[in-house]
Amino acid sequence: MTTSHQDDAVRPAPIDCEVAVRRLWDYLDGRLPEIARAEVEAHLESCAHCPPHFDFARTMQRALAASSPPAADGDEDQLRERVRAALRRLADESR
Repeated sequence: MTTSHQDDAVRPAPIDCEVAVRRLWDYLDGRLPEIARAEVEAHLESCAHCPPHFDFARTMQRALAASSPPAADGDEDQLRERVRAALRRLADESR
C-alpha cells in the first residue's frame, strides 16, 4: 500500500524536545500555525520528558492571568516597546 502526498501533508513531522520547548509559549498562547501545533502535540503524546514542562508553564500562565487585571488595548504594545528599549540599552552597554 502506498501513501499519497496528501497524507504526508497532514501528518506532523517528528520534532525533538529542543524544538518542542522552543515552541512552548507560542503553543500555550495559541500562536503556532496548525502544522507546528500538531507537531508539538504529537511530540507531547510520545515524550516522557516534555509534558511536565508544558503542564508547569500552563499552570503558571493561568496563575499569572488570574492574578493580574486584564490588559487594556495598547498595553501589550507598550510592554513590547519597553522590552525592546531595554534590549537596546543592554546592547549599547556591551559595546
